[in-house]
Amino acid sequence: MDISLRQLEVFARVARAGSFTQAASEMMVSQPVLSRTIRDLERALRTRLLDRTTRSVRPTADGRELLAVAEAVLESYQAGMRRFAAYRDGERGILILAALPAVAASVLPDAISRFLDRHPDIQVKVMDGTSSEVIEHVLAGRADVALTEAADAPEELSVLPLLHDPLVAVLPPRHRLTARQELTWDELATEPFIAFAHGSSVRRLTDLGFALAQARPARLIEAVAVGTAAGLISAGLGVSAVPALLLPLMSFALLETRPLTGPALTRHLAALYPANPSPAPPAARFLDLLAAATPPELGKPRS
Repeated sequence: MDISLRQLEVFARVARAGSFTQAASEMMVSQPVLSRTIRDLERALRTRLLDRTTRSVRPTADGRELLAVAEAVLESYQAGMRRFAAYRDGERGILILAALPAVAASVLPDAISRFLDRHPDIQVKVMDGTSSEVIEHVLAGRADVALTEAADAPEELSVLPLLHDPLVAVLPPRHRLTARQELTWDELATEPFIAFAHGSSVRRLTDLGFALAQARPARLIEAVAVGTAAGLISAGLGVSAVPALLLPLMSFALLETRPLTGPALTRHLAALYPANPSPAPPAARFLDLLAAATPPELGKPRS
């Protein structure tokens, strides 16, 4: 049984109007076209749908049942097309963001709040993970946008610069180095150092800092979780260096921070998204919001 939406719409118009002439006027088509459409529909369904008299047209028993079905189908179709139009306009749909934990905790809440103020019918999902994990989510199509280090971006992803995240020294309370207004990597190397696991973006930066300073920590204690590292530092087991955006995740512990120089290192954060195909409308709207908030000095997106 091959019934089209057009046939159902014609039948519903004629049945509600009770007149081929009126229905033809409403639909701006000729009456013979409507009559032929109804005949084709009745032939396909093998039943008479309308009782025709010289004065009116009324649905048969089968016609009344089909009218209820047609109205339900047409209403569902129209609602679906309205949803699709809203999706294409970036007003409906799902936005999936994959972000470094520090970005997810400190940068995203405000951005998502502003985004939902403008687009309240879009659902937002956030996944956090390491830089390689969040990039893989985007490459595999599990997320629309990755918020991570710009330096990790593969060639197939576009890059929207977001902000600079400087590394700072993190010390136990009352540590001897807290007497200094700022610290160098050489000075951190004189203490046991709380390092993050190999493969993390923070570990790459701290390894780079010591290498550029031609220094080596007295002892390394490795931690995977940010909370674990904060606890170890607070307990006096060592010092560390972390991007400033990581500090809110360590705020439960008693810690001291100082600017870190010799050299000063900065993590450059960006939004990464597929260049081809172009982002889905909800993601495009979110990227527009991020771009509008990005300081001009950070540069233009990489396509």
